[in-house]
Amino acid sequence: MGSQLPAARPRRLTAPARLIGRLYRSASESARATAIGSMLRPLSPLALAAVADGAFAFALVNGTDDKLRLGTIASSQVAELADFAFQVDPSALLQAAEMLARPAAGTAFAAAVVALLVRQMPALRARLMPR
Repeated sequence: MGSQLPAARPRRLTAPARLIGRLYRSASESARATAIGSMLRPLSPLALAAVADGAFAFALVNGTDDKLRLGTIASSQVAELADFAFQVDPSALLQAAEMLARPAAGTAFAAAVVALLVRQMPALRARLMPR
């Protein structure tokens, strides 16, 4: 009869993107809003509507100041956003990590995340932006 399309496999996220998702869970509301804003900034309107199944499309109309919507964003969606933003502009991911880790800078996990991202930036940039 009719042929069915195979189910899409979930995309494997980069380690920095997964770490951003974990930091997002424990960040304050203001740090979350600032971090999401820095990751959304380099994205086009089409990307905003597409990433994380459209979870960030509200930013097209309301900007990132919509605290009600930000409260409904899951850390897995933030990780997907971080992965996509990293592909567009790696520095956006580093800015987001700094915002999310700032309130928890005393924790070993936050310090490790920022150190890992800073250490990986040159290699990841070279891979994404070959000369």
